[in-house]
Amino acid sequence: MFYPKSPFIRYPLVESQLCKGNLTLLDGLLPWLCRTPSVTTYRVNLLKTTQETFKAQVEQLLKQRYNNPPQVFTLSDLPEVVCISPADYALNPISEQKEIIVDSCCGAAVLRGAHIYSIGVIGMETGTQVGDLVNVYADLSGKCKKGSNIRYESDQKVYLGQGKVLMQRYQLYRTEGPQAGVAVEMLNTISGVPSIGDLSGTEALLQNLPSIICARALNPQANETILDMCSAPGNKTTHLAELMRNQGVIVALDKTESKIKLVREKIVKNDFSCIKAYAYDSTKAYSDQIVENDVEFKPPFKAGSFDRILLDAPCSALGNRPLLSSSISPKMLESYAKVQKRLFTNAVKLLKDNGILVYSTCTINMEENEEIVVWALQTFPELKLVTVEPAYGGSGWSCEGLLDEDRKKLQRFGPGNSEAVDTVGFFIAKFVKSV
Repeated sequence: MFYPKSPFIRYPLVESQLCKGNLTLLDGLLPWLCRTPSVTTYRVNLLKTTQETFKAQVEQLLKQRYNNPPQVFTLSDLPEVVCISPADYALNPISEQKEIIVDSCCGAAVLRGAHIYSIGVIGMETGTQVGDLVNVYADLSGKCKKGSNIRYESDQKVYLGQGKVLMQRYQLYRTEGPQAGVAVEMLNTISGVPSIGDLSGTEALLQNLPSIICARALNPQANETILDMCSAPGNKTTHLAELMRNQGVIVALDKTESKIKLVREKIVKNDFSCIKAYAYDSTKAYSDQIVENDVEFKPPFKAGSFDRILLDAPCSALGNRPLLSSSISPKMLESYAKVQKRLFTNAVKLLKDNGILVYSTCTINMEENEEIVVWALQTFPELKLVTVEPAYGGSGWSCEGLLDEDRKKLQRFGPGNSEAVDTVGFFIAKFVKSV
């Protein structure tokens, strides 16, 4: 079996680009990206339920599913978080069982605890029946043909774990497309992450810990005016509303109707009255032609309209572990910083004096993280870095132009963080706009 030491097999030049050639950082970073985070986190909606109630529900579910259930624990300074430790077992494929093949993207989701939906099944051996136990593999090469009915042989397929078949071949490979639903129920995975699917609902949401910390870092207060510049799918937006107890105004923007639809669905589902969601390009959210904002508070906005701004920027997303295979090219990687700077420039103009701006990405690329901070401090003298809290990540990486004292105020999630909070790759910076 083959396990990747780096997800950038197709474009190895990307590796040095991520860390600006710092090979010491790369040694630990690349294999870390290919591994699954050890901790699963849910954000509890404290307006709907309690941390203790949801924790008890998860514990009961795990007891029903496992003889030796994983530990469920909480974090003292994050009262809305419930964490699930990995299960403790070792797995090997069972030779007499048939095989299911999925692509690398689906494989990553499986290793994070997801079941396999019909659209994700690439190959299924002839004779596989509903109820069969199967070995599940991910094809990293992308060479397994959709609908393959023979055993796929490759030195670039990764064993994921054991599953139970819920659909047959004729349901998966139809002319009109696969039948909707779960095709393979995962029973266990090599990552140890419990195979319980997504327990998200109005009372709790499956969300990575750094994303939860983003909203906490912004620290929104009731009756303030908040801007979430790139809000889809709305997870951080709804967290902000919960922290504000649905009191105040949150403007949620995203560029397309399809994206903002996801935010609106969460608003309706959770009965939030404080969120106004618009399909609007945040690079154009500021206008120097506006003296008074729209009476309904629609974009664009005049300068100094917001108390706090969250810029969870569109990025290369190279922190989404496990990253089994990536097709990003050096040219593609270079394109993100340009958009991020345009968004950041608008954010500074829209922020009130003494306002707070949180900038975040879900990538490990230095150009989109520390180098953006250096650029921002040089471009906007009115900005000052402040420490990101609560602190669960490490400091930022050393970067030309970044003072050591400022580097320590950043929060970067990566290799070397505590195993107790091992999560995705992420970056958070917090600024205050001085008068």
